[in-house]
Amino acid sequence: MIEIRREDFCVDEIIKKMKAPKIGALSIYLGTVREFPEGVGLEFEGNNQAAQRLREIEERAINRLDVEDVAVMHRVGFLGISENIVLVAVSASHRESAFSACRSIIDDIKDSHKSWGKVVSK
Repeated sequence: MIEIRREDFCVDEIIKKMKAPKIGALSIYLGTVREFPEGVGLEFEGNNQAAQRLREIEERAINRLDVEDVAVMHRVGFLGISENIVLVAVSASHRESAFSACRSIIDDIKDSHKSWGKVVSK
């Protein structure tokens, strides 16, 4: 599941959707806006290229890593300090697969931010 949206998301709802009898682990990463000396928040553009890149990251994780499902929720627009930016949730039979896939996915997303995210100055 890939979703790019302006409004916040509910972490509990996403976790609930990913639970299943064969799932033994859910690894969750929640990225929030931290305080920047030079800025007041972050701005993310939601475009087709960003959505396509997230779908590619999701597909690669499901096809190459030992996971059952991946959910990525990413917000766009201006986000102030402490607001949610991104949620990555990975379900797998075993914890090691869930942990490593979640880390791989968020690292790939962080690389993508260079092209569609920016610090908003004071």
